[in-house]
Amino acid sequence: MSKTTDRRPGVVLDVTDEHKTQAAAVLARLAQRYAGEGPGRLVDDFAFTMRVSAEAYDETGRSLGGAHKVVAALVRRHAPSLQGAACGSFASGLLDAARALGWSDEDNQPAIPRHPVPGPRRSDESGRVPAPRPQQAVGR
Repeated sequence: MSKTTDRRPGVVLDVTDEHKTQAAAVLARLAQRYAGEGPGRLVDDFAFTMRVSAEAYDETGRSLGGAHKVVAALVRRHAPSLQGAACGSFASGLLDAARALGWSDEDNQPAIPRHPVPGPRRSDESGRVPAPRPQQAVGR
């Protein structure tokens, strides 16, 4: 017995601004990936479909709530044509589609800068970690 709150198959979720932002990020990542491949190589349509699905799944938090389907559909709708497309021109078309959805190059920077984390100190054979000596202090 179904309830009125159950999802019905074939019913697509509404597209929100968050979905558009996520689709723009997926398009930008795909453009970067295709730009790194040979510019004269033809785009494989099956590989493109798999990449879109995987990137949309990652972008939506790796959940099966249905948002990844909406994002993947948006990406496929805004992506340029695959017929006879070379990777170089296809990458520029993907980047143009990402910008049309509101993606900009400045948005790609991390909000919190990353600093290297010092590794663990080495222990002697007994398993004890020795205390740092003054001559071993960092920066001296």
